[in-house]
Amino acid sequence: MTDTRGKRTTDHKGSGWKWAFIILLLLNVGGLIWLGIQLNVLSDSGEALPESEEIVVSDDALEFELVTDKQQVNQVINLYLQEELDERFSGHTVIVSDLVELEGALNVFGFDVDYGLYMEPLVMDNGNLQLRAQSIQLGSFELPIGIALNILSQQLELPEWIKIDSEQEYILVAFNEFASENDLQFKMRKIDLEADNIRLDIILPEEAIK
Repeated sequence: MTDTRGKRTTDHKGSGWKWAFIILLLLNVGGLIWLGIQLNVLSDSGEALPESEEIVVSDDALEFELVTDKQQVNQVINLYLQEELDERFSGHTVIVSDLVELEGALNVFGFDVDYGLYMEPLVMDNGNLQLRAQSIQLGSFELPIGIALNILSQQLELPEWIKIDSEQEYILVAFNEFASENDLQFKMRKIDLEADNIRLDIILPEEAIK
């Protein structure tokens, strides 16, 4: 797979703010309308915004927690991946239900084969997200998860902060490597799919809130 991810980082200037915009729009964070004004990312949807759980202000950053659910996360993830990857993510879909599912088509031995990868999300101590593969459906082929993940890593170009580890059989969402133009940072706090409770910290640097 040709490594074009460095180029894609510069070509998608401001993609971090598009990501922040999508989160602020779809997760409807109340009490943060003033923040949207400061960042010039207000939506015109006119929807009522519920109150966020927690806002912490320090000398050099503002940190707040977003509380959301599976339906909203599904919308955010797929909009972001379509925006970031364009045609490279065409035909692939992420579904958050009882597990995190990645669906689409892969070329296996010269044939286009529909696949479904089912993963369990685990929040790491550093705020990153590890998606541990539980099973994979790959048409009529019976391949070990590691081999299927290796094929996926060769055919699906992801942002460099999303990494496929075929040996350990997981996908790492490395929020600590997410690079935005304005140093926006994300940390995963909690994912409880059974309770439909998903919590994410967003950290804005001092320069973004002045």
